[in-house]
Amino acid sequence: MDMNEKRNNHLGKLIVTALISYIVTNADDLIILMNFFTEASIGNSKMKVRHIFLGQYLGFFILLSISLIGYFISFVLPIEMLGFLGFVPIYLGLRELIKILIDLYRNRHGTIDDILPSDPISTVQLEIVRYRNQSNGNIIFEIKKEDQQEIEENNPTNLSKIDRMKLNIFKCFNHIFTVETLKVTSITVANSGDNIAIYTPLFAQAYRWQIIIYIIIFLLMVFIWLIISYYFINYQPILNLAQKYARYIVPIVFIAIGIYIIITSNCFPWLIKAIQTRNFQNG
Repeated sequence: MDMNEKRNNHLGKLIVTALISYIVTNADDLIILMNFFTEASIGNSKMKVRHIFLGQYLGFFILLSISLIGYFISFVLPIEMLGFLGFVPIYLGLRELIKILIDLYRNRHGTIDDILPSDPISTVQLEIVRYRNQSNGNIIFEIKKEDQQEIEENNPTNLSKIDRMKLNIFKCFNHIFTVETLKVTSITVANSGDNIAIYTPLFAQAYRWQIIIYIIIFLLMVFIWLIISYYFINYQPILNLAQKYARYIVPIVFIAIGIYIIITSNCFPWLIKAIQTRNFQNG
């Protein structure tokens, strides 16, 4: 066997190792991603597809960074501690369940909220409604000047070049780092204990060029995982079911994911052992 064949075989083993490592550590992520896409399929949901893509990639970059410096992090922050982040999806699920119960109670008994409009109304609209009532029902349309701040935001050409650049950067960050994006990111990181446990020794024994190949393959697999989950949920029969029952299914799945993360991470056994031994670095 010549040198080229050995190199090709070595590269082939590297790619297979990367694929197997990702599939094994992210099989459960398919369920999580499908749950997010199910939530996004709800008509009035604030969760959008872009939030899921951005949040998943941001979370994966974080766990890759932790894995790359894993040997140093392990002396300060044991991997088991990430398991306590499992309380994040549990909290989100319980919050949604409480909202559902409140809505069901309101639908059954009725409240003052059924009379008042539920959509946000601007100050201008409220003034117009009030003026109409005071005028014995005569409809009078008013055009009110916007605040100077709103004019500047809606007409960035009036701003200086530096202020316009700051405004664009602010809009970009505001568009990316939303609550929904951070929700996806936090759950991705919370469920990354097995990823870090496998990626850390994988990176530690690899050369620099091998680490680059690992990361490229992992990032491609993140995209494939997202596409599989997205198209599975958007398959019409499944989408119809998701849109009909998603509101009730999503919080239950969130709670189940949180419990799964806490159990599989062994965070509580680690904490008990750490308290007994007074060693909070290695438990």
